Amino acid sequence: MEYKKVCVEVIARFSEKGGVFPMELFWPDGSRFSVDRVRSVERAPARVNAVLPVRYICVIRGREKFLYFEPDHMRWFVEVKQ
Repeated sequence: MEYKKVCVEVIARFSEKGGVFPMELFWPDGSRFSVDRVRSVERAPARVNAVLPVRYICVIRGREKFLYFEPDHMRWFVEVKQ
């Protein structure tokens, strides 16, 4: 199965201990999604071309989704099935 990278805008909270937590994401068409909960954060490979991003396993609208952050490029993305 093929995936493509879709860059998204994210509003994030930065904790006093240095953690970064996504709060909302905005799809390129303007759709807005609140992140209900972040289940885990880890460096993990993506199925698309990216240099070992930080993977956030998030609960959005009751469903588990992967949201990635590329620190080298300072951008967020999601993987979408083609």
